[in-house]
Amino acid sequence: MITVLRCAVLALLFSASVQAETTVPTQEAAPAAAKPAPAVAKAAVTKVPVAKVPLVFPQGSGVMHIALAGGKKSLEAFTYQPVGADETTPVVIVMTGVDRNAATYRNDWMTVADQYHLRVVVPHFSEQDFPGAAGYNLGNLTDSKTHHRLPKSQWAFSIVDNLFTTLQKQGITEQKQYYLFGNSAGCQFVHRMLTLLPEPNVKAAVCAAAGWWTLPDTDQRWPYGLREAPVTVSQQQLNDYFAKPVLIAVGAEDDDPENRLLRKSKQAMAQGTNRLERAESYFTTSQQRAEQNNTPFNWHFMDLSDVGHSGSKMSVFAAGQFAWFEQHNAFHL
Repeated sequence: MITVLRCAVLALLFSASVQAETTVPTQEAAPAAAKPAPAVAKAAVTKVPVAKVPLVFPQGSGVMHIALAGGKKSLEAFTYQPVGADETTPVVIVMTGVDRNAATYRNDWMTVADQYHLRVVVPHFSEQDFPGAAGYNLGNLTDSKTHHRLPKSQWAFSIVDNLFTTLQKQGITEQKQYYLFGNSAGCQFVHRMLTLLPEPNVKAAVCAAAGWWTLPDTDQRWPYGLREAPVTVSQQQLNDYFAKPVLIAVGAEDDDPENRLLRKSKQAMAQGTNRLERAESYFTTSQQRAEQNNTPFNWHFMDLSDVGHSGSKMSVFAAGQFAWFEQHNAFHL
């Protein structure tokens, strides 16, 4: 009897070993540590192809998972595309505010995406993987513990640009460039990305209502200016930024100096007492720098009447601007 039971147990263990070795990993699964296996199990592994799941842009509203550098993590991106959208439909990448509520921003864009026939992608940079303002607003340029500069592939700025490249490579879009929108903390992300990331694949950008800005010069120390910034920015890079179609927007009523989220450091207050003043200051300073360097300046400034600090209203405004730009290669001013 003991012999029979022993044989049954050994048979079960052997069957489980073979099953574990022949399971095909998913696209996001990390490889398990290799262990010695019976010759039969190894032979079975070599005959099973590893499945590569193609990226799909969901119909209507949905979620995509984009593999990050190293393949151990993925970025969640909330998406929407209207009926009839295809590879030729313009793509808008939307950067959220400080709450990083990507689903909410995606939902805010659904109606206007239908109206203007746009594909919308809203990356979700989680607090866990991209902690604090350094991980999101400032682009995840440095390690939060060591403060050493991270590889370019780990910058949040690069991840956004590479997200679009992934859509291109997988045949999801035939567009050569994308539109970029950010509101509040998302605008902080957008203007720093355009400043610090060489040759971003952006056709035009709307940057709305940042709480504070990184000025495009070395008069101020990082992060209020480019002096001692983690990334060196050449004058040619700044010239390219000034030449890119950028619309700096802010609500005319976004002028509350006591807003609880408004940074009140000495350097931030030097930019103005509220978001309206700070947006005007950033635009004027940038225009002056372009003039000093005799380089084209293709930016515009708009303050929206009867608008306070509102991500949903700014989303509607930006969608209309991108739709107009797609038809006229210029903003509707």
